Amino acid sequence: MRSLHFNRAATAVFVLVLSGCSAANLSPPQGAAPDVRIGARSAYGLGPVVQPKLAGTILGFDIDQHGNDGVLANYNTRSLRVSLETFDQTTGKVTKLVQEGAGSSGDYVVYGILAGDVGFLYHNKYELMNPVTGEKIAGSWTPPQSFEVSQVAENQSSATAVMLGYNISKSSESTEVVAADVLKGTAKVIPLNQDLFSTGAVPVIAQDSATNQAVIAAQNGGRYTHPVIGIIDLQSGKTTTFTGLGYGEVNGIGVDTKTGTACTTTGIDAGIEFYDLKTHKGSEVQIPNSGGSELHSGSGVAVDSVHGLCIVAQPVSGDGTQASAIWVVNEKGTSFEEIQGFNFWFGVGPAINPKNRIGYVVNPRPLYGTLTGFSY
Repeated sequence: MRSLHFNRAATAVFVLVLSGCSAANLSPPQGAAPDVRIGARSAYGLGPVVQPKLAGTILGFDIDQHGNDGVLANYNTRSLRVSLETFDQTTGKVTKLVQEGAGSSGDYVVYGILAGDVGFLYHNKYELMNPVTGEKIAGSWTPPQSFEVSQVAENQSSATAVMLGYNISKSSESTEVVAADVLKGTAKVIPLNQDLFSTGAVPVIAQDSATNQAVIAAQNGGRYTHPVIGIIDLQSGKTTTFTGLGYGEVNGIGVDTKTGTACTTTGIDAGIEFYDLKTHKGSEVQIPNSGGSELHSGSGVAVDSVHGLCIVAQPVSGDGTQASAIWVVNEKGTSFEEIQGFNFWFGVGPAINPKNRIGYVVNPRPLYGTLTGFSY
């Protein structure tokens, strides 16, 4: 899901408040350092804003990486109404109010767009938009018994979707990975080592569709310890682990399927890490102007495999303001670009269309009622 990380069972209202922040103040901060550009583009900076037909709080969204469509779910705390809506990536205009209903009937939650423009969502059960451009719910998916989805790894290239979730049949919810073909209705459950990847370790997951692997990262014991990285063979179910770089909780993760490089962000030292998934060797850089401060660390990550870039959401930029930024960094960690003018908090991550070099992020806090586009 490209929005706030949450457990579906706990979804209701997201009202995150940071004292002194104004949700309406979206202009770039004064006196900001000049941007370091990566390559030449015809467009750069903020893009269109998606205003849902139903005003409220966005509960998940995604955009198609091979088309021009997007989908979002929304919840209005005053009217207690919920909606499922599609939008145009280029203009930001809502193309259809697909579903609208009373919140008492259950929230809509968008987990992501899968390969073939298949929208994966939840509304009392796991449902499919096949395709999203069809602008209607056209199918459902039955999970393995007692499995509840928490995250869906970004993958719009292969039929196998990787999901991180919980087995709720046990006294303490154990984390599991499911590799599923939602159209065929097949699913494989892969148990995780609870000493490394339990709910308390706050794991995040990505997928390498080129090697049929999942990559999972988690806090390894404490705030000032290096995280643990796991590579899961989706065929055999075997997990290989190694010690990562940076410190504390891993806030975001993505994989470049062309180079076999994983990109993560760590919460204690404002680090961005790059790992060669074959050799397990890595390198780390810090977000510019962060001073290695936890407050200025990165959040969600999206990886552009077309251009070899890592797109990082930074809730509190390090330029002396409380504004948010999107950072674009190459996989060597040697070239940065900052896009300013956002206002979000931790748990937020971008969705991108690498072909068109555009993206969207849920914005602004505290209500997260719109999506703000950007070009990079």
